[in-house]
Amino acid sequence: MITNQDYLYSLRKCYLFEGIGDEQLSDAIKLLNGRIRKVEKDEFIVKLGGSLQNAGLLLKGRIESSFQNESFDQITMHTFSGGYLFGEALVINGAKNSPVQVRAVEDCIVLFIDLERIYTVTDDSPIRSVLVNNLIKSLAKKNLILNQKVRILSQKSLRDRILIYLKTLPKDKDGYVKIPFTQTALAEHLGVNRSALSRELGRMQDEGILISDSKRMKLN
Repeated sequence: MITNQDYLYSLRKCYLFEGIGDEQLSDAIKLLNGRIRKVEKDEFIVKLGGSLQNAGLLLKGRIESSFQNESFDQITMHTFSGGYLFGEALVINGAKNSPVQVRAVEDCIVLFIDLERIYTVTDDSPIRSVLVNNLIKSLAKKNLILNQKVRILSQKSLRDRILIYLKTLPKDKDGYVKIPFTQTALAEHLGVNRSALSRELGRMQDEGILISDSKRMKLN
């Protein structure tokens, strides 16, 4: 598994393995009882109201996390590619009723890991210490992301939702941000109607507030 270059790239992107050398990855995964599984396109890794026994590290493919609002509309929270670790909070808290669902957008390869091993294994090796520190950092970062999501959805106007969302994305050297969604998925992420989003983006371009270049956008 570790010799697969695609998987190595994803493992290196994952916060959990920061500071752990390539030669130590096998030991770290063994400590976590890592198990690889193929997940078919459109298969739910976690269902709404379901539970998750182990956290998952996406090695290949794309997954989507979403929830339902009070009107039972699906709201897409995020879409992720290789290197994303998911389910930590559910597993650590022993949640039996997940408020979100995780679905494979395409065929995926997932490494499932037993996070409880970080706390129950008595081995005081440097690898275990690094894993504990990285897990805390990862949870803290995701908390910031969720706070950003709440801030976006709390805005009354569609334009404010768009502006705040765009300001959360990293800019390239030309000042553009890359949108990781289709327009339909972006509308779900912002909790709005797709047609309304398309109209508002058009108005913002006409008013010179926004420049759009395919999946790149730039605020003036």
